[in-house]
Amino acid sequence: MNEISTFLTSRIDAGDFPSAVYLVAEKGEVVRHEALGFAVVEPERIEARLDTIYDLASLTKVLVTGLLMARLIEGGKLTIEDKVSGLLREFDESDITVSELVTHTSGLPAWRPLYLDLERGTLPAARVSAFIAKLPLAGSVVVYSDLGFVLLQNVVEKACPKPLNEFFTAEVADTLGLRDTFFNPPAERRHRIAASEKGNE
Repeated sequence: MNEISTFLTSRIDAGDFPSAVYLVAEKGEVVRHEALGFAVVEPERIEARLDTIYDLASLTKVLVTGLLMARLIEGGKLTIEDKVSGLLREFDESDITVSELVTHTSGLPAWRPLYLDLERGTLPAARVSAFIAKLPLAGSVVVYSDLGFVLLQNVVEKACPKPLNEFFTAEVADTLGLRDTFFNPPAERRHRIAASEKGNE
């Protein structure tokens, strides 16, 4: 087990990431659980703890959107062959399917800095899918697209009467007993959250 700690510490010292928490279990028994490095580096240094909470970031695509899509398909509320136009009226002139969004073959560009327009108020949140619908497509080549997963959130919410975060809590987090896996963490848990970036300067 010391090899794991030694390796992670070497990567922390090299500046790859500021902290790590890992747990190794065998046959239901925890063999090793260790916290290394600093969960916060600036403006103060706060050591990582065994209960430090980390941002899942892009893993949300697979662990949230992907799982919820699977639940909807399993429940017969959606199929991968469904056209997005059947759920999102902004795409009434498009043949994009759910499958193409999931497999990044819709032709949508990789990304656009939508967060800047949302912050400025020049793009209301309710109009994001309409904005994406007007973007030119690149054909059926594979392009890893964040925009496709933005649309999949809308697809999930149209196929299910709950916002994605509430659907995830009910269908995944609560079912699996994931007490520290959530969107929009409550204020009382924020002191346990590791910093995830310095900013977009």
